[in-house]
Amino acid sequence: MLFSKMAAEGGGKEMNEIKTQFTTREGLYKLLSHSEYSRPNRVPFNSQGSNPVRVSFVNVNDQSGNGDRLCFNVGRELYFYIYKGVRKAADLSKPIDKRIYKGTQPTCHDFNHLTATSESVSLLVGFSAGQVQLIDPIKKETSKLFNEERLIDKSRVTCVKWVPGSESLFLVAHSSGNMYLYNVEHNCGTTAPHYQLLKQGESFAVHTCKSKSTRNPLLKWTVGCIAIPKPGQFSKWNCSIAITLLLANL
Repeated sequence: MLFSKMAAEGGGKEMNEIKTQFTTREGLYKLLSHSEYSRPNRVPFNSQGSNPVRVSFVNVNDQSGNGDRLCFNVGRELYFYIYKGVRKAADLSKPIDKRIYKGTQPTCHDFNHLTATSESVSLLVGFSAGQVQLIDPIKKETSKLFNEERLIDKSRVTCVKWVPGSESLFLVAHSSGNMYLYNVEHNCGTTAPHYQLLKQGESFAVHTCKSKSTRNPLLKWTVGCIAIPKPGQFSKWNCSIAITLLLANL
């Protein structure tokens, strides 16, 4: 509701001043935009446990012409919405899919643009405890959980990315400094993986997983003693490693 007052200035001129907030004995009343009013509940910031908000986009080729979708994480929550652009505020009180996790927090996510349709979309989600989940937020299904028992890596997932041009291969980077290649068609096994050296260079090594049957992870990279990749650098790592090293060794 808008409140206005008439103010007279020199020369008898009158000007309408639109108030956007005012204070009464009950408290402060403030005019809010629809997008701000309908936003999800804010999660209190905790510098020790909170993860940065990440946003992922995908186009599902919807016949209606509005095929853009977005996903973002806030604290322990993961949201999936129709994206209408910066000029049209989405109704944030009505997500297509919303998930609340206990015991761990989503840290990163990535859509498979190659397989996305209006009926189904594959979304990888990495977590603070090291697991990776494959979900379909349109069908509201959980397809698979990787590194569930944390036998592959116990450290926080820093980034997940689908290998370009692949429907099943994806890369997972951890804060331990290791990066792994997975295939959605394979299981992770019930025991910790054993590796053998495949390739080695200055400050990096590539290992394959020793197993009687094919299992995840297919490959493991160790780069120096720092976490890989740094924020904003994974796309470069993704293309160069996946195309020049990874696919050449499969």
